[in-house]
Amino acid sequence: MTSNSKEYWESYYRQNPNPSGESPFARFVSGFLNEGDSLYELGCGNGRDSVFFGKKGVRVHAFDQCEEELAYLTAQNSLSNVHFEAGDFTNLGPKSRVDFIYSRFTLHSVTEDKEIDTLRWSFDALNENGLVFIEIRSILDELYGQGEKVGKNEFVTSHYRRFVALNSFVSRIEEAGFSILYKLESKGLAPHGDDDPIVIRVVAKRAERN
Repeated sequence: MTSNSKEYWESYYRQNPNPSGESPFARFVSGFLNEGDSLYELGCGNGRDSVFFGKKGVRVHAFDQCEEELAYLTAQNSLSNVHFEAGDFTNLGPKSRVDFIYSRFTLHSVTEDKEIDTLRWSFDALNENGLVFIEIRSILDELYGQGEKVGKNEFVTSHYRRFVALNSFVSRIEEAGFSILYKLESKGLAPHGDDDPIVIRVVAKRAERN
């Protein structure tokens, strides 16, 4: 995440600090989860999806760079199975393995190189047959091209966004060691107010390396 983006999101979460209902992606992912499962959320924002998973009995450890928001969430949190930690999800270092990793609208906030690093880290951080859930902006999104172009499929408006092509994104996930269980590129997945962007959803399983 660029410094420009971090400042944008810190300001946003100061104005919207409280979990405000889970995302459609979290509802989709909840069908894969069972009470007692363990999950890392990469870039949790105001914690709305973390809290949703936690209320279902999932053991959640959520990361985000917005330290002020994470401190607020920790102080307000009443769920013993949900923990918030301030940190850059592209540079977390070794962690205990979990059953699931969840990334909604976070990997498009970092460069492709950092995305690849995060996918490789996710492989190492998952239990055997663990799943990674990703929702990310597509190059078919209507926002594509808006703002200052700073790289291939990369633009800055109020904050940085990188848009991805489905096939190349899937290839990078597979190169990190995962097998694809589900992929979809569509509108109707992440509506927000009057916006209905084209996004990509992927569910991938940690495949054993030879």
